[in-house]
Amino acid sequence: MAGYIGSKASVVSSGAERKKTFTITGSTTSLTGCNYTVGKVHVFQNGVRLVDGTDYTATNGTTITLTVAAQNGDNVVVISQASYQVALSGIDDQSNATAITIDSSENVMVGNTDPTPYTRTSGNAIAIGDGLISSAQSGGNAAIFNRMTNDGSIVGFRKGGTSVGSIGVDNNTRLYFTNNTGAGLFLSDGSQVEPMSNGTRTDDTMSLGGSVYRFRNAYLSGGVYLGGTGSANKLDDYEEGDFTPTPNSGSYSSAGGKYTKVGRVVTLNFDIYVGSSGAGAFMTLPFSSTTTTSNAIYTSPQNFASGRTAFYGVAAGTTLYFRVTGDNIAYSAQGLDANVVLHASITYQTT
Repeated sequence: MAGYIGSKASVVSSGAERKKTFTITGSTTSLTGCNYTVGKVHVFQNGVRLVDGTDYTATNGTTITLTVAAQNGDNVVVISQASYQVALSGIDDQSNATAITIDSSENVMVGNTDPTPYTRTSGNAIAIGDGLISSAQSGGNAAIFNRMTNDGSIVGFRKGGTSVGSIGVDNNTRLYFTNNTGAGLFLSDGSQVEPMSNGTRTDDTMSLGGSVYRFRNAYLSGGVYLGGTGSANKLDDYEEGDFTPTPNSGSYSSAGGKYTKVGRVVTLNFDIYVGSSGAGAFMTLPFSSTTTTSNAIYTSPQNFASGRTAFYGVAAGTTLYFRVTGDNIAYSAQGLDANVVLHASITYQTT
């Protein structure tokens, strides 16, 4: 025998039940000299068991009152149970500890006497009571659930007795989280999260967030596929920032700019005020251009070369050249006059 409930076998009391026999002389309804616990007494008259509360009353632990008087020669037997308490509240594991403890609130505790393991910050414990299973584990799993043989739900969840969802496994490798309608998420082979509907993986049917209840920020180390799943649909970079235009020669009295980079497309917006000595014919780009791109630039006042009608910026490589219309020599550039103000917006492609 592995253990005992309460005291060990050598000290278990055997005096819990008492028997008293009355041989009636004359006629009486009162049986005195008893010792019983109220609610734990049985009365037999001439071998027939009487009904407590109907055939007799037993309310004070010492006297029993019969409803109908016993007559001369009747035999009345009273069997009573004395009040007792279990000496110990645990199941002894026959070594050096209490294996299971049951407290007065009917909590069952395994290997400890803590009915609330969910409040612990150290040590292992498990308790069951009042509809709650609570477990605490230092540095390990507080619970392990093992489904064998086939795929399906591992843990089911209910509200008011009705199923509201489950956590389970599909194809041995895909853990899923689903509500009662079968909508949820797959953790597919540990490499990606996939939507599911009606209990199976689905394509192009579910949204992340909504027009009112939205997620706030998305932090991605990869890219986003928009409108398709091909490489051409992947947006893998978006940047916004400031840059300071710098001329190849001379200096600007003041200059400032902002850039927006979406994928390979770069848009620059900048303002330049040229000082009294003028400035060079080109400036450095924040991102290298893969093609030659021209954009109109508004200046005030720039003296164009003879026969030129407009001023342009040409993005090529890491350089933005300032050119005028009619200049057909590759990258032929024109320096900026003193005190010129430039307002520019240029869009080009980078790598």
